[in-house]
Amino acid sequence: MKIENANILITGGTLGIGYATAKLLIEHGANVAITGRDEKRTHKAAQEIGALPITADVANPEDVERTFQTFMEKYAG
Repeated sequence: MKIENANILITGGTLGIGYATAKLLIEHGANVAITGRDEKRTHKAAQEIGALPITADVANPEDVERTFQTFMEKYAG
């Protein structure tokens, strides 16, 4: 699998397995966006690892739509 320059979205990327996965992918050259419900925690985690922060609750359909819109604006084409 080619990781370098891959565009990857990780929900729940501020803590635990999501955070560790995002960090590892970035270390291998991927472009990663992470989501989290807590804005402060999401931005802090993203800054630590070099990810794009998106504050969102995946249980909220409007947040999901905004998440994908933000991700595509940053990484599409």
